[in-house]
Amino acid sequence: MVCRRRGAIIGLVMLRIVVLFFALSGIAAAQSTVQFDFGVRGGLLANNSFQANQLCSGSGCAFGTRSFTAEKLHGTVGPAAGVLFYDRVEVRFEAVRRRFGYQIQRDLVVPSLTQHSVDSTRGHLWEYPLLATYRFSSGPVRPFAGGGLSLGTSGSYSTEFQFTSTTTQPPGGPITTSSLERRTYNLRGSTAYYVVGGVDGRTSYLSIRPEIRYSRFPNDSNSNAEAILNANQLEFLIGISAHPFRIKK
Repeated sequence: MVCRRRGAIIGLVMLRIVVLFFALSGIAAAQSTVQFDFGVRGGLLANNSFQANQLCSGSGCAFGTRSFTAEKLHGTVGPAAGVLFYDRVEVRFEAVRRRFGYQIQRDLVVPSLTQHSVDSTRGHLWEYPLLATYRFSSGPVRPFAGGGLSLGTSGSYSTEFQFTSTTTQPPGGPITTSSLERRTYNLRGSTAYYVVGGVDGRTSYLSIRPEIRYSRFPNDSNSNAEAILNANQLEFLIGISAHPFRIKK
C-alpha cells in the first residue's frame, strides 16, 4: 500500500480514498435494519408560487383593466426527519417554508372619472410534506423515487392597498383623492400532493440528496380571490441529513 502511495499522484490517491470510503460506508449502511435521519433541505422553485385568478368575480375584478406581477424564484428551506428501513424504503417528514410576493394593478377610465389602484402582497407559506420513497440498486450512491402528501399548509401575508381617484366636473378643475391601507391575513390551504425523484449519496453518518419535486395544489379557480396558488409547481432541491442512530440486525 505504501508503494502505491509513492507511485501515484496526490489527486489520484485522494480519489481512491473517497471511493473506498463510500464503498465501505455503503456496506455498513446495508447492515442496518433501521436508520434515523435528521437534517435540512433547501430548494429553488422553477415557477412562481402564485398566479392571477382568471375567473376572479369579486368587486375588485370589476375594474376596466387588471395586471398581475409575481416576484421571481423564491427559494424554500426547512428541517427534515426520516426513517430508512432495510436500506430501501424511506419515510420522511419535512416542514417547508417559502416566501412569496405579487402585485395587482387595476385601472378604470371612463368619462369624467379615472381610478388607479395597486395591491402589493408579501407573505410566507408553510407546507408539511409526508413522503415515502424507494431506493433502487445498491451501493453508496443510488437513485430513488416516490411521492406523498402535505399534512397541511399555513402562513400569513400582508397587503398594502393604494387607491387614487380623479374626477373631472366642469367648470371646476379635476378633484383627486387617494388612500393607503395595510391589512394582514392568515393563510390556510388544502392538501397538496407530491412526486419526487433524485439520487441519494450516503456514507456511514451522512446523506446528500439532490432531488426534483413536483407539487400539485388544489385548483382554487372558483375562488373570489384575485390571486391563488399555482396548481402545478416544480422544485429543484438538495437535502443534507445526518443519521447517527440506527438499529442493526
